[in-house]
Amino acid sequence: MSEDTSNTALQAMIERAGRITADEAEALDVAWKADEDIVVPEPSASLAIQGGADGRMVTNADLVAAWQHALDAAGAAGRVEEIEAAQEAGRAVKHSDAHLRDRAGAEEAVRSAVLATGVRDLVSDDEYAVLTSAWRKVLGEV
Repeated sequence: MSEDTSNTALQAMIERAGRITADEAEALDVAWKADEDIVVPEPSASLAIQGGADGRMVTNADLVAAWQHALDAAGAAGRVEEIEAAQEAGRAVKHSDAHLRDRAGAEEAVRSAVLATGVRDLVSDDEYAVLTSAWRKVLGEV
């Protein structure tokens, strides 16, 4: 993908992220969280005493590894624009008309799909599939 084509594709994805509906945001949120394989650990007595709470843990090793590799590869290749595009896409979801209390999953799904698209040449087919899965399930092809 040429730089112009890549920038155009990323911009189109950012614009699409800014137009998601509440139903799409909810579906993205659900799809992303299902892909995360979230585990909420048993409450810890020591944290409870300290006034804290155990948070959720993402246990999908493939997803975590793909995300980290995409970020590392983008950084090593000096692909700052692609990283910024992923951040901008997340902000677009946050500021869209899709009014949700918790759209963290939708934001993460969009960020990962945009980053994977921007660094498509730097990640494996499997990593690309993992990072774009929620987008493809809900919004169609990337």
